[in-house]
Amino acid sequence: MARFAQLTLLWRALSVYRTAVTLLVTAGALAAKPALPQEALPVLISTKSNQPAWKSLSELQHFAAQGNPAACFELGVRCLEADGLTQDTPQAILLLTQAAQGGVTNATFRLGKIYHDGLGVPVDYPRALEYYTRAAQAGVMEAQHNIGAMLASARGVKRDLVEGLAWLLVANKFGDASGADTQVRTRLAQRPADIQVAEARAAELLKDLSQATVRAILLVKTAPVVAPHPETISPVILAPSPATTISPPKLEAPDLFKISLPPIPVQPEAPHK
Repeated sequence: MARFAQLTLLWRALSVYRTAVTLLVTAGALAAKPALPQEALPVLISTKSNQPAWKSLSELQHFAAQGNPAACFELGVRCLEADGLTQDTPQAILLLTQAAQGGVTNATFRLGKIYHDGLGVPVDYPRALEYYTRAAQAGVMEAQHNIGAMLASARGVKRDLVEGLAWLLVANKFGDASGADTQVRTRLAQRPADIQVAEARAAELLKDLSQATVRAILLVKTAPVVAPHPETISPVILAPSPATTISPPKLEAPDLFKISLPPIPVQPEAPHK
């Protein structure tokens, strides 16, 4: 019996040993198994965005009254477009002017559009051209395009396809994909020398864009643009109703207008002999 008990204990010890070895081998195999590639795992996304500093219309008004250029631009656009507010073009002009003075180049462009389109004010092409020029000097592509379109379409200025093409080529360098430059090139197809002059002029403008000027002959006169003093903006601007809320700023599509070219004259056919 003693011998049998010893054999039983020895067998149990061997069983425990084999179990331990099996566990160790299994653990080693699992550790050696390659992990899933990182690309196969879900990737966290961020909801962080460039939200405005204001969370309500009253805050927006507060920042605008303090002279914040971005707030002045946002509130000016809302006044202009009656976006949650009563339309007030004079107030919009005041706010956009202050935003432009604070370095918001899109505000300068919007002022040009106000006078070009006659948004609550009489159409004033010369004044629009002046604002467009300021915005174009700062690199606003839409303003560069609109200068070229004004010259090619004779809107408030004498038609000048060469200068117009030059500005359209500048806008093209800044991302204008409207194809307006191709349209004017087609119009000048029979005058390749003029196209070369326009290309040289565009290179000249791009060389020192911040000091660029528009070569245009005005068809009408206009009073000089006088920027209102910031103090003329009321500290309390269009107080909203308690239920009024403000949505995040909207991205605006490029605000371009199409050029209008006169029809290409038809050459008379040679008489048949």
